[in-house]
Amino acid sequence: MLNNIAILTILLTILLLSTTVRATEITGCAVKKQEIKIQISYAKEYNNTHQLKGLQKALAEVNFHCTDESLKAKQLKNIANKEKKVEERKQELIEAKENGKINKINNKERKLQEAIDELKDAKNTYLHYFK
Repeated sequence: MLNNIAILTILLTILLLSTTVRATEITGCAVKKQEIKIQISYAKEYNNTHQLKGLQKALAEVNFHCTDESLKAKQLKNIANKEKKVEERKQELIEAKENGKINKINNKERKLQEAIDELKDAKNTYLHYFK
């Protein structure tokens, strides 16, 4: 029951955070900091000391290491890697179709879709930080 409440709280936090972030027009590392601070408040509210320690460490790391430039570069590199993976999966599917084995074709189609979904997630993450 407590886990369900925690999961619901996290999902609601993400929803509220996305509207809050857009309303205040913050970007980059400031978004990361705000997200962590919200999670810290929930960890305190639910007396989750283990999670609280981890979140406080994460906030310290973001405060010390995060710059908008490094975050943007990391996100763009991730997108480029995902795009490369999609292209590789497309090529694998073409080769599987040439061989004509239905099982291989289905497997390669599934892997291609997974790669496409990962690319979409990477792009959405970038947009989350840098509208």
